[in-house]
Amino acid sequence: MKTLLKYHSSLILLGSASDYDINASGGVGFNQGWRKLNGLTFVSERILDCAGLAMEEETLFFDGITVQDGGVGAGAIGGPGDSFVVMDIVSSVPLDIDNDFGKILLHGAGFPSGGMSNFEHIPYSKTTRYTLDIDTGAAFAFKAYSEQSGSMEPTASDRLYIYRLVLVSNFSTLLTSLTVPSARVLFALNTKEEPTFEYLMRLKRSYDLQQSLDVD
Repeated sequence: MKTLLKYHSSLILLGSASDYDINASGGVGFNQGWRKLNGLTFVSERILDCAGLAMEEETLFFDGITVQDGGVGAGAIGGPGDSFVVMDIVSSVPLDIDNDFGKILLHGAGFPSGGMSNFEHIPYSKTTRYTLDIDTGAAFAFKAYSEQSGSMEPTASDRLYIYRLVLVSNFSTLLTSLTVPSARVLFALNTKEEPTFEYLMRLKRSYDLQQSLDVD
């Protein structure tokens, strides 16, 4: 069994109402690789190169995937209901995040109407909603909801595409800053040789889907 990992850095947002921006002066270790999709939605994208494991036409089999948070979320001044949603996704094909992020947040990656992905190409997905704790002046966020899904299907892809989406859900006009903690995406996997026909069909399904989105 091999253990692989990728990191998402912490994210600091500044703004109000329906328009937030990444804090350019967040400091060392913050906001690395994050970009803005719209006034309330942000994404961090990582690629895990598995080519070294997938040599000799072997298939990747997942023993386990998990996301470990590096800290607690925090806000500035907030109001009742102010929260943020974090969606962690692992895909064996690149996702068209810029065009499909709304569908993914609403329906889920790998679910019907959830964008270009389908069940078998999303081995792991987790959605978590955090709500600011008004008892501490919105200094901390507590976990209000968490749901995990995914196929855990093996893949013949030599890359895994790892996404973290953040959606600000502010029900007041008081929220002026927000910090989303860093995360470690941890994989336990093995490689195994499949029968030639099964392996070729798995390659074909991945190839066909990847051709609909050109990602270098």
